[in-house]
Amino acid sequence: MISNATNAEYLLALKTAQEYRSKGYDVSTEVLLDFFPNFQADLVVRKGDESKIIEVRSRSSLAADRRISELANIIDSKPGWTFELILVSEPESRDAPAGARSFESESILQRIEQAEKALQSDIPEAAFMLAWSACEAAIRALVSNEGVSKPGITSASYVLDQARYLGVISKDEYLKLTDLHKYRNAIAHGFSHDDLGIEMVLELIETARRLTNEQSTEEYAQT
Repeated sequence: MISNATNAEYLLALKTAQEYRSKGYDVSTEVLLDFFPNFQADLVVRKGDESKIIEVRSRSSLAADRRISELANIIDSKPGWTFELILVSEPESRDAPAGARSFESESILQRIEQAEKALQSDIPEAAFMLAWSACEAAIRALVSNEGVSKPGITSASYVLDQARYLGVISKDEYLKLTDLHKYRNAIAHGFSHDDLGIEMVLELIETARRLTNEQSTEEYAQT
């Protein structure tokens, strides 16, 4: 039920509803199902003879609700009806030293400058990691400005997912950063990759700079 959902579930439910409406579906939220008493479906979407029930859950909330599998079985037996379960990513806490805090705008800009210097010194992997840290910090700040934040360090995937749900980054940016995240993981864990080139690092630096400027603009507007 959306009204009892976590932030991530709620945001993804709204995003999913928007996507189905853009495809011409009639979308209803929190629908009481006459064939499944005392249950409110997150979303019911209809177009023509097609009807679909969509539940948006985290893995923890899914495990706590055993009725979902029962609902899916009932829907599968109803002609013209389908069931879709959408899982949201959940924050995975990362160990960090006491007192660790996210970069502020000035520190983010310093990381970008350091990334550019590392690239000029022909150290692309170092440049990439510096640019990634700046980019992730800028995205986290933009997410926080939307009133949705998680204290401490979480996985980069969770930060990117939240940013996409909130519209902080575009779909194309999300897909690109998700792909670049694989290279970040490889470098951070001691793996090399021949595909990591200067153009890729420059693109990440430019994205970090743009997001930092956007974040600084939002901070100025709030003062």
